[in-house]
Amino acid sequence: MGDIAEQALTKPHESLEQLEPKAENEIEEVGMLLDELSTLHGKEELEEIAKKLVEGVSHVLDYLGAVAELHPIAGIVVGALTLFLQKVVSLELQRHENHANIVVVHATMVKTVYHVRFLTRIQTKFEEELEEKLNVIFKHMADTIREFGGFVDTYHACWQKTYKVLFSHIHKKKLEFFNSRFQQHREDLDEMRKTMTQMQLANVFDNTVEILRRLQTVDPDVAQAEVFVDQNGGPDTVRMNPELVEQVAAILHEKATVGMKDTLRQGFDDLLEKHTVRYLKKLDSVQDAVITSVSNAQTAILGRLNSGPHDLIEDVEIRTIWERNSWKSSVKCRVFVEGLREYYQRQFHEYRLTSPVPHKDAWTLDFFSRVMYHSAIGDVVDDDGSGYISASEVNDFISEKRSLARWTIPQWFAFWACGWYNNNAWYYRRIKHIVQQAEQSVRSVGEEQSRGWWHLVQTIVGSLKPLVLVADVEDFSGTVKIPHQLRHLQEEYRTYEEEKIMNNLDHLGHHLTDRPALNAAVGDGRIELHMMPLLYLLMMRLQDTVGQITKSKPVEDVDLIALEELATSCIAVFAAFEDRMHDLLRGWRFEGKDIHMQVDRYADGLFRKCYRETHVYEKAYDVLCTCIFGSGHTLPRHLRPFGTRMHRKQSSTDNMARDLAALSNRVTELENRLSIQANGHVPEAQSRVSSPSIVAEKEFSRDAPPSPGRYPKGFFGRLKRQLFGWISHG
Repeated sequence: MGDIAEQALTKPHESLEQLEPKAENEIEEVGMLLDELSTLHGKEELEEIAKKLVEGVSHVLDYLGAVAELHPIAGIVVGALTLFLQKVVSLELQRHENHANIVVVHATMVKTVYHVRFLTRIQTKFEEELEEKLNVIFKHMADTIREFGGFVDTYHACWQKTYKVLFSHIHKKKLEFFNSRFQQHREDLDEMRKTMTQMQLANVFDNTVEILRRLQTVDPDVAQAEVFVDQNGGPDTVRMNPELVEQVAAILHEKATVGMKDTLRQGFDDLLEKHTVRYLKKLDSVQDAVITSVSNAQTAILGRLNSGPHDLIEDVEIRTIWERNSWKSSVKCRVFVEGLREYYQRQFHEYRLTSPVPHKDAWTLDFFSRVMYHSAIGDVVDDDGSGYISASEVNDFISEKRSLARWTIPQWFAFWACGWYNNNAWYYRRIKHIVQQAEQSVRSVGEEQSRGWWHLVQTIVGSLKPLVLVADVEDFSGTVKIPHQLRHLQEEYRTYEEEKIMNNLDHLGHHLTDRPALNAAVGDGRIELHMMPLLYLLMMRLQDTVGQITKSKPVEDVDLIALEELATSCIAVFAAFEDRMHDLLRGWRFEGKDIHMQVDRYADGLFRKCYRETHVYEKAYDVLCTCIFGSGHTLPRHLRPFGTRMHRKQSSTDNMARDLAALSNRVTELENRLSIQANGHVPEAQSRVSSPSIVAEKEFSRDAPPSPGRYPKGFFGRLKRQLFGWISHG
């Protein structure tokens, strides 16, 4: 045991020595990428380099974490700053697009914080003096990082090119401001270093100002719009004139919505203030993941040194089950559920031996025992759909139960085995009813009374209907008997989740524009587990908004803006749902699994309609985007279901491959039959075959006996090769 403790103490030093050269290499690569960035002009090339810059600092962050762990005095402030930086970088990594100008300042931010590496070489006599100075400098650095993160989030939230053109002068000033602030923080750290150590630090790339200056517009439409803006008094004049804003949007192939005009009229500072609140909420949503990534590695190593993989499980009951079954770091879903059944069956039986009444959770055993529920339990725990459950996946699954402290572990599993799907059916019925009512409300007004808004509202509501009903949910409430205990859990969970999501939506302004916002709204990264209550709450808001629009004379801009934001939120939900399905498909295809079977059974077939009827949802999506944005072509990738066309083509290929395999078997079978009949001999074993296909062939042969001379030699071989050629070319 003493050896283990000694290893734990020396680990930070070892990690520091191992990570420092890797971190140095990443910093050097960042510098080279920045130099390369300033010479590129193609949009795709710029985005590729920008992506590498954001993704290429993982060892730098790990190194800073090791510095915080090692230093006794500055550990708290360095650790807090590093954790905050990791959260900001984590959010940036979730974006599908990274803009070059922002990434330049992002690199300056990371490099500035990396300057704290001099702390590893300071002398003990400077520690007390160091703590006070570090607190001041790091507080200022944290403020700058937070403000920069809020600016970046606002920049990406207003993704339309119209915003980019009319706010470009403000964006430029802000980026230059943040770049200079980070450089000032670096100089402050340098001054501290000079007074405490003779260590020489390599110069940070000081050419970021020049790089920002040299990054030019590469979009011809944007260049044309900028000329138009300059000819009409500049961006501040144009953004205050709705007609000029519409002309700028038309040049950029976008639509100037009511919300866009209102936002431009308010100005960037008001927009930044509003989005900063949302940004901080997003940061909170990634905090648990970042903390876990920082601490899990050391915990896992020490846990394995002390005992076995079961010690990685946080819940006592599940840890006991894991240990008793001697499972390794992961276990098959089927085996995991069977282990739960055996454990609780024994527990409930032993309880009954000493009690006149059954255990209060004895009713849950039915869900562990019946095979039909095993898949549902496995799917909800198995995050990546691999068919295996790991210790970290179990911990993630159990973690949400903490908010429902009175629930037991058997109740938690029983709810997800059946109650979750029942709740989905409950939400699906109500969502469908709400959308139908909204359609009736719009139709009841009539186009002639609407004064221009009728077509907009009708198109939005009509296009939203298939998107919000994309989940494949069947209602068995009238045919399947539900235990009263489970019914109570379903109601309690609906109340809990609706309150949680509504509270998060209030912080996010009921406007979800990207994946981090969605994750913050539902409190999880698996959209399929929480999509139905989220859509239900959004549709409740739609009902109120449409009701307000149809009653108001005249219609208020604020209601039309709310409708546009609701539609954007639903697009984001649909895109995330389709994106999640695409990730699962990719994993299943890589593992060689039957895609159709997996889609039919995963999450009780929730993705089935989206997979099989993609054209229905794509049409509604395109109509909605054209109505709100003028076109879907300028949407950022996170609002485009980028797997749609690809997975539809792959789905078609999967179907053709399956049909080809069946046809190939059929051709081989026919070839054998013809060969046997030509020789006048039927083997006894084969004569006893009575499958439907062989019976059909016998009937066919009686009506029209095939002649060997009818088919040239090698005919069936050539036919199979031709069929494989067709399928391979698609």
